[in-house]
Amino acid sequence: MSQGGRKWCGWNRFFSVFFVVCMVFNFTPASGQKSAKPMLYKVNYAAKGYTETPYRLKTDGDVVGEVLRSQVYEVIAVEGDWLKIKLRHGEYYLYKSRLDKVDKPDVVASPWAKEWFAYNDTYIGTAGEWGEVADDWTKPVTRAEVAKFLVRDIMENIYGNWIVTFSLKGMVEAPAEGFFTDTNDFYSNRLAYWGIIPSGSKKFNPNGTVTYDEMTDLIFKLMEYDSKDGHWNSRLTKADIAGFGIGGDKSPNALCTKEQARMLCDKALLWRNDQERMAGVKHEPKEAKYGGTIYVCDGLYTIKSMLGKKPNQPHLFVNAAGKVELSSSQKQQFKITYKKTVLNMNRGTMFLFTIQTMDGRYLGIAGTPVNGSRLIAQQEEFLWWIEYGPSEDYQYTSFMEVPYNYHQVVNVSGWKTTNGTPIITWFWRHGIGSDANNCKFIFDKVK
Repeated sequence: MSQGGRKWCGWNRFFSVFFVVCMVFNFTPASGQKSAKPMLYKVNYAAKGYTETPYRLKTDGDVVGEVLRSQVYEVIAVEGDWLKIKLRHGEYYLYKSRLDKVDKPDVVASPWAKEWFAYNDTYIGTAGEWGEVADDWTKPVTRAEVAKFLVRDIMENIYGNWIVTFSLKGMVEAPAEGFFTDTNDFYSNRLAYWGIIPSGSKKFNPNGTVTYDEMTDLIFKLMEYDSKDGHWNSRLTKADIAGFGIGGDKSPNALCTKEQARMLCDKALLWRNDQERMAGVKHEPKEAKYGGTIYVCDGLYTIKSMLGKKPNQPHLFVNAAGKVELSSSQKQQFKITYKKTVLNMNRGTMFLFTIQTMDGRYLGIAGTPVNGSRLIAQQEEFLWWIEYGPSEDYQYTSFMEVPYNYHQVVNVSGWKTTNGTPIITWFWRHGIGSDANNCKFIFDKVK
């Protein structure tokens, strides 16, 4: 072999070894490409008859939940006419025709903020990795955005849009010019009307910024206003704010970022609703004509179906096989324990509980809840969202829902009331031509 041939073979062996080392240690030469970004799609179309966009555990399976429209989700596989999307609690299928492929997320945030906002299940990118996006939450929040967060994300979550718009008491009178602030904006004008920000023209500056301290002061003022008609005695404190675990720069003159402002509003809402729940437990109204509880709390309860003849309606009972069914003769007690309060993009504030048998097993579902999933007593902890749902016949009723599969609700199978009727979960389309009485249960507190 010639000298030139030996040199070529030597260089060839060098590059081969170099390539193998790069592969083993996951290195990429300086001129190489970065690791691939996730595949992203935006949900733009909803199915007829659903409040949002339904998803399935299998392409040929029943609907088990819904995701929000106009949001970006991570897609992990394209399978014909279906996309498999990644949610925090599992992988599910949506019709491909209901989504549009996008080349970047709508929102980017800091890693600490992404961890908190994971409750919304949508894909949030990391700031600095995607270039320009529609909404960078690491940038300073504007005063107009702050007003919107305070009114929409806190007050409308508590009272609803109609009450916020027309019923909540004002603290100041409208100035002669007819506007409360220097902008004809619903959110800032609400805050001025409630006395949270100064009223009168040229005092709000919607495009201006706020410091972190100014943002927390606004939160304090809003909670003070809200508590005037409330029946709890607690007041939000600086120690509470410190316990919220907000990331980023919180020095006195630091500009408040959008992610800090949003998280402060989220945490304040959770704090406020926790105060109301605890006060409600303390001042629980007297028993309704046919029983029931509005504010479920720690304690021992019996649980009965709203279906059947009052007052002797059938109760939930765990049979010898560990499956939950109805019984008109055996009134079993369950230990209910409050675990935490969380936010969900679809549902708002959720109070989560465990429901245990007296021997310590948890009422739950084996695997991902789908239509017909049987409630069983299991060793693994399972969290339920217990939501108060008033009835038309003087009973205090509640829904038991799976927290992270939107609209998976516990119900009595087939609307039956006979002994042995299975208690299952089912996807229920709230408010769309369906009667929910088989999903309503009466929690009667024993002690």
